[in-house]
This record gives sequence, structure tokens and C-alpha cells, in this order.
Amino acid sequence: MRWQLAEQEGEGRLPDTVIAAIGGGSNAMGLFYPFLDDPSVRIIGVEAGGKGVDEKMQHCASLTGGRPGVLHGNRTYLLQDEDGQILEGFSISAGLDYPGIGPEHAWLHETGRAQYVAITDKEALEAFQLSCALEGIIPALEPSHALAHVMKIAPTLPRDHIIVMNMCGRGDKDIFAVAKHLGFDIKT
Repeated sequence: MRWQLAEQEGEGRLPDTVIAAIGGGSNAMGLFYPFLDDPSVRIIGVEAGGKGVDEKMQHCASLTGGRPGVLHGNRTYLLQDEDGQILEGFSISAGLDYPGIGPEHAWLHETGRAQYVAITDKEALEAFQLSCALEGIIPALEPSHALAHVMKIAPTLPRDHIIVMNMCGRGDKDIFAVAKHLGFDIKT
């Protein structure tokens, strides 16, 4: 497996933590899958917290702010009203703006194998800007959520703690949305 090769040629060991943003969850599952059977690797999924999970459904955090229900023929965690009607989510990131989560993530959440957290739009924008300024990388807004969580936890971890974060997508598709949210008036 590719992680075995990386383990031999890279740090000589598995990562301590793997982190990815989740909307529906397929991209994150590609990172999580190789580590599911290795409990020494902490798995963290980062949901779009929009304006905050405490705000009335102004987020897309179906695991941290939703409840079980059925959508498209599968039982999972959803953003829904009291009658089970699916609600629209809210996120700066179009790729994370989904009112549910894939059943694999629902299972990982229920079994406790993975931890799920929510990051607000404001936190994701800060991470987006930091990546641009320090790395010269324009990230997509989706992984900006994951990066924001890395920024939160990294200072609390030992210096030799290995974090692998999924930096998926290109930010050029998001540049006008980011500019608008940062207060720039850009004409397209």
C-alpha cells in the first residue's frame, strides 16, 4: 500500500493525525480509508460551520449540527427540520454546501473512529489567506476549512506530531467569492 512506502521512505512511521474537509465526504474518505484499521492514527473530518453551528441552520455541519434521517435512499446525518424536511445548508464553500454526509462518515462518527469538528467561514477565510501569504498556494475553500482546524490544534501538539492534511482542489475557482467576503469590489 502507498502508505507503507511513505512510511519506509518518509518519516519512518505512520502519521499521528489525518485531517480532511468533508461535504458529502468522498474526498476525505480517500485519505481516511488506509488508516481505518490502525487506531494509532487519529482521524478528523472538518465540516463547514458557516456562521456557526449554534446559528439557526446557517452551516453545513450535518454531523456536529444535524441529526439522523434519510436522503437519497440512505440513512445518515442531515440538516432537517422537526418534520424531517431537508434544509438548505450555508457555507462560503460550494463544495461543502451539502445538507448531509456519506454513510461511511456517519458510521465513523457513531463508532467513534473519527472525530468531526466544524470550522466557520471566518476561520476558513483566515486559513485561506495564511496559505496564500506564507506558501504562495491559493487553496480551494474546502481544504481551507481543514487547514483552519490544523491551525487550531497544531500549537497544542508535540513538535514531532505528524499531521497529514488533504489539500485538495485549486483556489482559482474561489478567488472571487473570497474577494467579496473580504470586502473587495471586483467586477467580473
